[in-house]
Amino acid sequence: MRESYLIWLVVLLTALCSKDALAQKNVETQELLWTRFFLEAKLSENYLIHQELEERTYWFPWRQHQFLSRTHLRRELGKGWNVGLGFTYFLQALPNDPEITDYTSRTELRPQLEIAYKQKLSEKIHVYHRYWSEFRFFEKSGHAFEYRNNRTRYKLELRFSLTPELTLKAFDEIHINLGKKIVQNVFNQNRYGGSIQYMLKDNFGFELGYFNWFQQRKSGVDFYNRHIVRSTIRYALPMKKSKP
Repeated sequence: MRESYLIWLVVLLTALCSKDALAQKNVETQELLWTRFFLEAKLSENYLIHQELEERTYWFPWRQHQFLSRTHLRRELGKGWNVGLGFTYFLQALPNDPEITDYTSRTELRPQLEIAYKQKLSEKIHVYHRYWSEFRFFEKSGHAFEYRNNRTRYKLELRFSLTPELTLKAFDEIHINLGKKIVQNVFNQNRYGGSIQYMLKDNFGFELGYFNWFQQRKSGVDFYNRHIVRSTIRYALPMKKSKP
C-alpha cells in the first residue's frame, strides 16, 4: 500500500511540474548524448561494488557537457532491500550553451547515500524504488571546495523481462534541493524515460534508452528541457570462488 502512495506522489509531482513548465515562456531545449560504461563486481553474497564512467555531450552542435566517475558500494539487507554508500567526481562544462566553444570546466564532488527496494509484481515484472541523497561540494578559486546543498532524489522504475536476455525499463525520477542557499529551485528537476537492455552473456550486455530531463534554474522562471539518448555498456566481473 505504501508503494502505491509513492507511485501516485511521483505522478502528481510530474503533472505539477509539467503544468508549471507550460506556463513558463523561458524554456531552452537541448539535445544530448550520454555514453556510459557500467562495471560491477560482487565482493560476497551481501556486498557489491560498481563503477560508472559517463561522458555527456551536446549533439547539436557537438561539444562536451559533463563527465562523471561514480564509485558505489552496496549491501544487501534481504527481503528486497539494500543500502549503498558512494562518491561521484563530476566535471561540468560552463556555460550550459552548446553554441559557446570557449568554455570553462568546474569540478564538483558528491558523497552519496542510497536506500533501494525491489518489489516483485510477477515473475517477469518488478518495480524498483530508489531513495538517493547526495551532498554537493563545488570548486572555488584556488582549487578549494565549498559545500553548497543537499539534493535528494526518488526514482521509480518498472522493469519487464521479456526473455532472460531482454529487459524493458521505464522510470520517473524527481530531484529536490535542500539547503539555506536554495531559494527558487527547490523542486530541481524531473527525469522520465525508458530503455531496452540486452545481455549477450550473463555478465555482458548493452542498454539503449531515451529520457527527458526538465530542470528549473536558479531564477525560478528559466528552465532546461533536455532530450537525451543514453547508451550503456554493462560488464560484471565474476566473483572469485573461495577455495575449499
